[in-house]
This record gives sequence, structure tokens and C-alpha cells, in this order.
Amino acid sequence: MSVTMDLEEVLAKRPPAEFDVSLTDEDVALFHERGFITLPRVSTDEELEWLRGLYDLLFGEVFLNTRSGRFDLVRPYDSAGEDLLPQIITPETRCPQLKETAFYRNGRKLASQLLGVEAGGLQGWGHMIRKPARVGEALPWHQDEAYWDPEFDYRALGSWMPLDEASIASGCMSFIPGSHRSEILPHRHVGDDPMVHALFTEPPQAAIDTAIAAPVPAGGAVLHHCRILHSSGPNVSDHVRRAWANEWQFPPVRREAPVERPWREESRRVWAEKIPSKTKA
Repeated sequence: MSVTMDLEEVLAKRPPAEFDVSLTDEDVALFHERGFITLPRVSTDEELEWLRGLYDLLFGEVFLNTRSGRFDLVRPYDSAGEDLLPQIITPETRCPQLKETAFYRNGRKLASQLLGVEAGGLQGWGHMIRKPARVGEALPWHQDEAYWDPEFDYRALGSWMPLDEASIASGCMSFIPGSHRSEILPHRHVGDDPMVHALFTEPPQAAIDTAIAAPVPAGGAVLHHCRILHSSGPNVSDHVRRAWANEWQFPPVRREAPVERPWREESRRVWAEKIPSKTKA
């Protein structure tokens, strides 16, 4: 049976998932104070099981390349080698059923509460990141907004759900509380190689010393501001750490003058000059 047929069959078997989550006033206040909150549950066991099957099928399609939205975050684009931190961008484009899940619905609802906007006014896009057992790489300190177009101001947050327990051993995220109130710090590409997608910055050690690890059970979630400094450790456990995240944005507002983010210009140049324009068959 072809991969395409397998995918169609899995998508057709999405289980109905009625699971509603709301935030308390204390949750909202904590988010604004620290820049992140964790929730113990945002989806059902049945939905998680379905998502794991879909997730493994998508990541098993090794023929997909950078232009198709599948690449390793910490290795040069389309380079050969073992997956260390592979990512799939906007899986909902290919699998629109993802937008019908409890996690997606709850993510939009919770983001609207935290950002103080109507849920219908939010734009969302997703990405999936996989940390293989025992070899999954760490992701160093960074701010999500550092990846985005500097011609705009953003009002946004990420909603991140692990499909497997995200423990310290398996590479859960850590956050520097309150750092979401700061500007975007200078970032560089991992290894100082613009062919590597992942960015990193170097916060002061005094800030790092305040970091809080955020372990989350499978089906729980972390919601974090687009400017908060965060990282994730390596996966030294014996099980894979699969995670699905959605970025929720109120429509960005164009700045009067763009800020300078030279690392993003490096990324755009590499993308235009060195990434093949066609997917590999």
C-alpha cells in the first residue's frame, strides 16, 4: 500500500474529541507575569493515539525535503545523516483534519483568552518537532519572534503539546520567566552556519540562572509568549519525544521602520540561493 493511501486511511479515522479547557484569572495573570503557563491536559487519549500514528507516518516520509517543509533543525538543509531534531512545517496544509482536533480548538480558545482578542481574529499555523530517543539534540536559547519578518509587530504565542511525556530526560522546554517583556536579542545560526535553520542567542548567565524547566505529560500543553527566551534539552531517555505546536497570531501590524535582524537576512539569502526549488521525487 502506498504512503498516500496510508495517510488517507489514517486521516479518515480521526476520532471525535470533545474536550474543553478554560483558563482561570490566575492562569492569565501568571502568563502575563512569567510569559508561559503549563496545563495538565488539552486533548483526549483517543486523539493522542490517532495523532501519534499520523505523526509517525508523516515523519516516515524521508523523501520530503526542505522546500516541502521537512528538515532537520540542527543540521544543514537537506544534508545526509541521522535525524537529530527533524521538523515539519504547517502539517495542517496537507492534513486539514488537524484543524478539527481538540488540541487545535483549545489552542485557539486559550490563545484568545491570553492575548485578549476574539478567537476568530487569530491566525494559526503549526509545526511538529521530533526528538529521537537517546540522540535527540538540544535546542539552545532563542525567541520565536526572532525567526519572523522584522517589518511587523506581533501579538502572538505558541501552544505546544507533547504526544509523549516531555520530561527533563526527554528534552522538555525551559523558560526564563519575565523575558517576554524584553526586546528581541541578537541571534545567530547554530554553528554559525546559515544553512542550519535553528537560531540561538546568549542570555546573561544571571538570567539563565532563573530558568524554569516545564515538564509536561502527554496530552498536556505549554502556552508561551512569542518573545520569551526558551530552550529544550537533549533527549537522553529511551523513548521518542514527539510534539505538535501551533503559533497563534493576531494579524501583525507593519512597523514604521523595520528593525535590523541580520540573521534573518542570512536565512532569506540562503533560501533563495541554495535551497532547490523543486521537491525530490
